[in-house]
Amino acid sequence: MSLKTPVVAQILLIFLIGCAALPKDVQRPRSEALPPDPQTRLGKGIEPALAYNPGHSAFYPLASGQEALIARIASAAVADHSLDLQYYIWHNDMTGRILMHKMLQAADRGVRVRALLDDLNIGQYQRGLRILDYHPNIEIRMANPFASRHSKIFDAMRFKTLNRRMHNKVFIADNQTAIFGGRNIGDEYFSASGEMNFGDFDLWAIGPVVKDLSKEFDSYWNSDIAYPISSLVTDFKPTQKDLDDLRNQAEAAIKSAETSEYAEALKDTALARQFTKQPLKLYWGDAQVVIDPPEKFKQKDKEEIKNLTHQLRPLIQETRKEVILVSPYFIPGEKGVEFFSGLAKRGVKSVVLTNSLASSDVATVFSGYKPYRKDLLQVGVGLYEFKPNLDNSELKKKAKLGSSFSSAGLHGKIFVFDRKKVYVGSMNLDPRSFDLNSEMGVVVTSPELAQDIANTLLKSLSQNSYEVSLDENKDLRWKTLNSGHEVIYKKEPETSWWKRFKANMSGFFVPESWL
Repeated sequence: MSLKTPVVAQILLIFLIGCAALPKDVQRPRSEALPPDPQTRLGKGIEPALAYNPGHSAFYPLASGQEALIARIASAAVADHSLDLQYYIWHNDMTGRILMHKMLQAADRGVRVRALLDDLNIGQYQRGLRILDYHPNIEIRMANPFASRHSKIFDAMRFKTLNRRMHNKVFIADNQTAIFGGRNIGDEYFSASGEMNFGDFDLWAIGPVVKDLSKEFDSYWNSDIAYPISSLVTDFKPTQKDLDDLRNQAEAAIKSAETSEYAEALKDTALARQFTKQPLKLYWGDAQVVIDPPEKFKQKDKEEIKNLTHQLRPLIQETRKEVILVSPYFIPGEKGVEFFSGLAKRGVKSVVLTNSLASSDVATVFSGYKPYRKDLLQVGVGLYEFKPNLDNSELKKKAKLGSSFSSAGLHGKIFVFDRKKVYVGSMNLDPRSFDLNSEMGVVVTSPELAQDIANTLLKSLSQNSYEVSLDENKDLRWKTLNSGHEVIYKKEPETSWWKRFKANMSGFFVPESWL
């Protein structure tokens, strides 16, 4: 270090480098998913159906936010042996506290709970997580954690590593049922927010696919990117009183939630009614779990490993007629435009639904997408941008109908191939998902499910999205139906000049490869 460097700067630099170190020789006791037990409540409930459909898995679509929360509550409530939870975001809000309470209840009755959480968004709740981890039946690990537990600036020297995040999302009970898809844990993902709710999508599964999802979970849980919360938070030692206080807080949150309008909406969902009156409508088919391996976190640029995109490639190559892609964050890049051009030359129709500027919650990502719209249209892509429903009363009404395409913002990730196979998972079609974050999902071979998802989506496009096109002067136009009347916009619909300005400017500050 040069002696000309100011002393204060030298001290600060030493401090930054010195503090940005993860604990060494971390003890990570290896554990695996517990084998499915046919004598659990879940086992007794699902075995007859599985025996009638040997070798196949069954899926129930969770399009409505309320149903998605009910499914998770129900799964945790009937778990007898284990809960394995892997999430990118888990908010400390109403729905986050409800599910934390269900986790605690399960642990109190002897269920083993393993929770693997990404440290970027959830590390701020480290005190509560450390207390949860004190429970003898709960273990919390953080994925790719920050070394400093008080200020992320002290990890500045590790930016390249920390820029990679665990985006996986799965909820597994007793290794017999699992929920996977686009949803994180938080009010906005379950149509419970008073401000902005996301249109999202999950599948609730039983059958052989669950064991494969458990293998995915175990591969991350036992990897060296997963750090026990106890090894990271060392300046606080929880006590039994802390755990009792947390349990009391969770119970108080439940009592408060029970008197909310949202609780009444939960009771009125089709899923809640079906639980008491009739079996669920299930879609049966074969399933393939596709994941980015944990090694992706240490993957070097241009290094070839079998990432999720590599695993999906054969599906694209097999597609002959149509591909429908729902991706809230969509940045095709020049290679993506070439990809869609290649599909068109093969006679494959492409339909893409992504967020409009009005519905996007990340203007920077939108700025990475907008330059490619004209090129996409010119190679024949059917391009649609999600139309936000900003009337909250109407939003709640539509949410009860179970549509994941009636909301303020789009968040679901769904790819339909020739209406025979469908991918549901966490991956967006953008550089961050392709090259930086870890992603996961399941490819389901079920023409019935693929057809129903495609039909529901395509029928909703005219009302719930803007069809983007080019006029005779090659200028962008946006067409939609408002109250049954066709409306055409000549600029980004339902946006202010300030929002358009921010979207134009933000792209200058962040490389496309980070978006």
